[in-house]
Amino acid sequence: MKKELVILFLILFSFPFINAGSYGAGNYGAGLYGIGQTSPIIPPVNPGPGGGAAPSCEYNWSCTDWFPSECPVNGIQERICANRGTCTGTEGMPVETINCTYEKTEPLFDIFLQVPDNYKKICAGRDIKANVKLQNYGKAELLDAFMTYWIINENNTLISEVKDTRSVTTNLSFGVSLTVPESVPEGTYRLYAQITYSGNKTAVAGGTFEINADSCKFSSNVPIIIGILIGIILILIIIFSRKLLKILKNRKQEKIQ
Repeated sequence: MKKELVILFLILFSFPFINAGSYGAGNYGAGLYGIGQTSPIIPPVNPGPGGGAAPSCEYNWSCTDWFPSECPVNGIQERICANRGTCTGTEGMPVETINCTYEKTEPLFDIFLQVPDNYKKICAGRDIKANVKLQNYGKAELLDAFMTYWIINENNTLISEVKDTRSVTTNLSFGVSLTVPESVPEGTYRLYAQITYSGNKTAVAGGTFEINADSCKFSSNVPIIIGILIGIILILIIIFSRKLLKILKNRKQEKIQ
């Protein structure tokens, strides 16, 4: 009886290995189950002009005037171009530098912009601040300086824009502030300031800053930290007041005795 049970056990134990030898054979690897076979990926058709679906986004490039307004000593004028459209690339971006012929005339105004160190890294939804200085190198007279400030990303997409007017004679220093939308992703951004004066003369200056979520952690905890410090101070005041009252009470009792 034991011998028959051992033989039955060996047969049952070896049965899965016998079937495993033929499990991967036949048509299993021939593509009937999708194994070892890849369907080709057909790229979407990009319709040409005159037909097909409308593009999913568009470019709308807007450029400043060339600056400096008069050709500088290095013979190069620049401008800043920002995309006001919905595409995120740089396709069709206009040129931002041209060669020019320098003549012995200097620009009336120069502009300087500095982003303070404590605003080099901020979080989305906060204000980016900068210090701006206007310097008049020409004739001293009161002028209205039309100022434009804007933020663009690494693809020159316009993020934010603000305008104001400043009255200036020889020089003027002031601060500017632009709010960074909460939807802006992390990355490096540029803040520009442009002055337009005497009709069509312009000058531009800029600086970079970074949107970084880590910079929000400390600032978001500031109210909590301040609350804790105020609580500790109040507790110390209460303890000190009680001790002082106790001392005064003891002295009063000593005088009565």
